[in-house]
Amino acid sequence: MMRVFIADDEEIIRDGIRNCIEKEQERFLFAGEAPDGEMALPMLMEMKPDVLITDIRMPFMDGLELAKVVRRTMPWLRIVFLSGHDEFEYAQKAVSLHADAYLLKPVSSAQLLETLGQVAEQIEQEQQQLRSEGANSRSEHEEDVLREHFLNDLLSGSVPTAEAAVQGERWGLLLTAKQYLVCIVRLPENAVQEQVRALTERLCGEESEVCAFFRGSRRLVLLLRGETEEAVRETAYEFCQNLRHELCQVLGWNALCAIGAPVSRVSALPESYCTAKDTLLQASACAEDGVFGSTDFAGVQHEFDFSAGGSLADKLRHAAPEDVPRIVEGYFGGSAAQDVQSVLYRYYLLMNLLVTASQLADEVQAGSIPPPEDPQAVLGQAATLEGTKACAAEVLGRMTRLCYRHQNVRYSAEISRAKEFIRENYADSGISLHMVAAEVGFSPNHFSTVFSQETGQTFVEYLTAVRIETAKHLLTCGNSRMSDIAFDVGYQDSHYFSYLFKKHVGVSPREYRSRSEEG
Repeated sequence: MMRVFIADDEEIIRDGIRNCIEKEQERFLFAGEAPDGEMALPMLMEMKPDVLITDIRMPFMDGLELAKVVRRTMPWLRIVFLSGHDEFEYAQKAVSLHADAYLLKPVSSAQLLETLGQVAEQIEQEQQQLRSEGANSRSEHEEDVLREHFLNDLLSGSVPTAEAAVQGERWGLLLTAKQYLVCIVRLPENAVQEQVRALTERLCGEESEVCAFFRGSRRLVLLLRGETEEAVRETAYEFCQNLRHELCQVLGWNALCAIGAPVSRVSALPESYCTAKDTLLQASACAEDGVFGSTDFAGVQHEFDFSAGGSLADKLRHAAPEDVPRIVEGYFGGSAAQDVQSVLYRYYLLMNLLVTASQLADEVQAGSIPPPEDPQAVLGQAATLEGTKACAAEVLGRMTRLCYRHQNVRYSAEISRAKEFIRENYADSGISLHMVAAEVGFSPNHFSTVFSQETGQTFVEYLTAVRIETAKHLLTCGNSRMSDIAFDVGYQDSHYFSYLFKKHVGVSPREYRSRSEEG
């Protein structure tokens, strides 16, 4: 389903477009809105919609400036311009930005839906073309092979600096930056290199600070250049998030991205690559996909010894995912052979393990593994020794990944501070991802990545949830007008507030108040 975002400073225009899209829920999904380009940009970066409908003339950052930025950072995004001015200059600028449509206000519902339908067809055709890259894979040219061979040699440290500069220029890679950084993207086993190349080429564009190449069949390597450590790290988080989005949207793949440490010399690229490999190893222990940087892990290591004394919880507390096979064998193998042949005895052991795993996950606040609620289902799993072990391994795998992540990803204090800042400032309609990121000392893309991965919600989703919960309280504890409540929780547009409230609660604010009064 195509996700649409609106940027327009006229409330009546946003309301009209939103209502139009809502009537076509089977085809289009309304992703969000903003009254100007400045507020829209961070929301677009985080929501990553398919289509941006934007007015050309807006305060703070107009539609043309907004389009320039998103065209560079989110090349998949389709752009539909709205304008109240039938002037050649605007149309000419829209064409130069490769706009997908240029509509004059007032726009009828039929005209808007027809345009969105055409854009949806273009998106589907492009995605189908990208998916078919594997079937119509071109044979690798000698130039491609030589280029990748050179880039892999750079990571191995086998190319002298002077020679690297000459060869880099040959392959269109200027190695004159002040900072470099290497990322590794772990792809699924069924990944087709030509499909990945097509996606990364679209993201990189013609003049990119990112160079992509393969090192093995399932490892995509990104070489980034920048002027400062902060800039090159920010580019890395932004590019990796966008690449994950595209791989998931177009190909249905998950990817795990590891960001190495910045280095200031081409000869130090092997060091950045090594830190990226170490980060990938640590990230693999707690996640199947996501984006992790070399500074994201605390580096605390615990020795696991299942034979040590103490309760089962004590034994499991510091286990890592790679310890799971030993745990399962040690747990069930520690019983007498005749005992473990009993279904009831296996049921007792398995139930004890499942309950302990659930309690331990809750204890460290790492996530939720629900306790077993259906004894018959557990008894069914314990019907055979193989089934018992398989069930135990699956649950322990989830538990150890959650606990490992909680113990080793180091930003719990920053996440708590960010949540507290949001709860204290949700009423400010200008609160933004950039503002909260600055409050906790993160760059915007790094904060967006860490916050969403550690909380399971994007910044916008968490902020919206806080605002809606507060609104529910205000609706039941007073007689304030709907427009005042909307303003009190950070929404200047009461219609948009009502839309979001009904979307999240299931009823309008007025219905919610009426029901609470009746109850």
